[in-house]
Amino acid sequence: MISRRRALASGGALLVARDAVAQTTNWPDWVDSYVGAVRFYRSIPLEDIVPPPQNPNVDFDDRTPFGIQFSVTATGDGSIVWLRIDGGPMLTSEQGETLRFGLLVDGVALLASADARPAPRSANLTVRPNQLSTEALFAHADGSFWRRHFTANFTSTGADVIIWVFDAAGTRARTWRGSTRRRG
Repeated sequence: MISRRRALASGGALLVARDAVAQTTNWPDWVDSYVGAVRFYRSIPLEDIVPPPQNPNVDFDDRTPFGIQFSVTATGDGSIVWLRIDGGPMLTSEQGETLRFGLLVDGVALLASADARPAPRSANLTVRPNQLSTEALFAHADGSFWRRHFTANFTSTGADVIIWVFDAAGTRARTWRGSTRRRG
């Protein structure tokens, strides 16, 4: 094994990984408010669950569209995503839910605080070119949980949205899809 001092003295190169640093992001022009509708798309059994459930759930979800609203706000010390869902199992309160995230590090930010009923136990925000996604873990009073993913793929007039909800057993994902338009 070569010591660091010896490697430097002998002219050897050291590979040094840079530390992750929180960075202020120049938010794209899709920072705005959006309104639209989603409808049930389908239930997806997760086939990597071992053993598979003997009686898989069959969804007879109502395919009637329901409203969705969201907004994205950039702040000096992070970002805010407000979301209101007017139907389905992930129905939010009438006031919606506000998730505040810290600074983005390599396109990912962690939950700093939440104003939601119920409030998520944890959440994160992922920002990619023309896409924003949140993942939040919610707990039920009986100790079970459900995980919700919200993804917005931005277009010139709004955003196409996908909502995924994973059940507590982790055996299936239910999806809703739809479109929104800018409010402005």
